[in-house]
Amino acid sequence: MPHCTRSAKWFLFGCAGSCWRSIGTGCLLAVLVVAGCGRTTNQSLTATGFSDAELERLANLTAEQIDIGHMALYLASEIFPKLNVNASSKQLDRMVAGIRQLTKGSPDPDYRIRAMNTYLYKHQGFHYDMDDPYTLKLKNLYLNGILETKSGSCTTMPLLYLALAQRLKYPVYPVAAPQHLFCRYIFPDGRYRNIEATSGGGWSPDADYITDTEIPQQGIEEGAYLATMTYQQLVGDLIAENASYWARQRQYLRAAKYYTIATRLNPKAAEVWRLQGYAFHHLARQARQMEADLPSVNLPAVERIRSLHIANRINYQRRADHAFQTAEQLGVAPPLQANYWVRQKELARVASHTPSQQEVAP
Repeated sequence: MPHCTRSAKWFLFGCAGSCWRSIGTGCLLAVLVVAGCGRTTNQSLTATGFSDAELERLANLTAEQIDIGHMALYLASEIFPKLNVNASSKQLDRMVAGIRQLTKGSPDPDYRIRAMNTYLYKHQGFHYDMDDPYTLKLKNLYLNGILETKSGSCTTMPLLYLALAQRLKYPVYPVAAPQHLFCRYIFPDGRYRNIEATSGGGWSPDADYITDTEIPQQGIEEGAYLATMTYQQLVGDLIAENASYWARQRQYLRAAKYYTIATRLNPKAAEVWRLQGYAFHHLARQARQMEADLPSVNLPAVERIRSLHIANRINYQRRADHAFQTAEQLGVAPPLQANYWVRQKELARVASHTPSQQEVAP
């Protein structure tokens, strides 16, 4: 996915990190997970992915049952069948222990975040994958990829940050921007501070995200963008990432099923609604083609099949139209235009970095 360069505002301990914010196509937010659901061999997988019963089980998890790191790995095991979920989860535990040695039990939010930044970006060397600016590599969509290579994207870098913060019991939550995900530390009084995980954990105010990712005002007002997300919403977004995998395999029926569960969990996910519309649109086209391929003979059996294809086409198109309309009502951001980065360079010269009333500047 594309990236932009700005000066980071939340530095490491004694180290100013570079600020590479990725904002690209295919970068849905992602995160979450179920306590106790990991296994080396995923018995809930069918030949074409998770069983319907398992998807429903994941969709019905409460916030208390969701562990971000474990669930992200568990859902990744659908795409990477040989993934050892438990071993990768223990890798996260070791990282948590390393961060605790730096924080020394400090309750200070600024100290905690600086310690996390120092551990992740300075001691461990996690960084943005500059060889994959458009997130074409499958490993840059799933947590196991960044754990294995220490390079990631605007999906996996905030996902790792959130997974560790949750196990540290820090009040850090995901926030969506158009085709981008970032983190937010919530203070007890309701104020917050944004964390850009692709930028060395640097601080970025809401105003910068509005400018950099060209967030429509309607999307902010409807809660599609810049709203602090729940873990259940994130489960929906991560399921949507798997749906996109199945859509790329042209398994549109499975993709549509996953997207439907995803929007049920996160009804504010404007971009997922749009993807759901595409999946149902493809199904409608397939039904239309199957209808056209039937022989032109007046036989009862053929007419019954033709009627079935017609009914399916109408139903799929109706659901596609509903999904597209919902995305528009939520203020979905348009795809990035070809001259996006030219305009961003110009805007960067005059951009202000004034925090909102709820934000806390470092």
